[in-house]
Amino acid sequence: MLTRTAARIALLSLVAAAATALAPAAFAGGSVNSLTTTLIGGNCGSTSTPFGQWGDVRSYYPVPGGDFESAAGPWTLAGGAATIPGNEPYHVRLGSDATSLLLPAGASATASNVCFGLLNPGIRFFAAGVGGPATLHVEIVTRSLLGLLSVLDGGTVTVAPGWAPTPVFSTAGSQLAMLAGAKTIQLRISTVSGNAQIDDVYVDPFCSR
Repeated sequence: MLTRTAARIALLSLVAAAATALAPAAFAGGSVNSLTTTLIGGNCGSTSTPFGQWGDVRSYYPVPGGDFESAAGPWTLAGGAATIPGNEPYHVRLGSDATSLLLPAGASATASNVCFGLLNPGIRFFAAGVGGPATLHVEIVTRSLLGLLSVLDGGTVTVAPGWAPTPVFSTAGSQLAMLAGAKTIQLRISTVSGNAQIDDVYVDPFCSR
């Protein structure tokens, strides 16, 4: 079995190969290094360790509008999703936070132009079941440099009533599908069953390492 380091080296080699193959078409007059950086991701902004008190010392950057303090901001809501009073109680993002996002069963929230890395993807946020447990599903949607649409499954989790950080959602096993992809993605969170509240959405991109 490959170690994590070996797996990363293998992925980097594949990225470099993809960059070399795509450079003439994708970057007229540009460099292979520029294409490789685009494929891997980077320059996602300042990061912090919002989940440190739960033993997670990875560096994350906040997804724009992911505090749901401004009527969901840049997020696209569907299926009855709406901002409501009540914030995750830890206030990891802003001490004055007062709202969160309600996701009834079948609802979804999609953030566009989210900076994302190829080698160390990670998505984490706070969630609570409303009136009982709820099951959430995370997906990553991207269109590659070649125009191909990919929908990567980040996984599902059942959350209990009461706010808590979710596990880290990751598509590391599927990232080869994005070797010819762009470094920005759409992040979609939906409720499979039950009703849920979510708040303070963060991404751990490659650039945080």
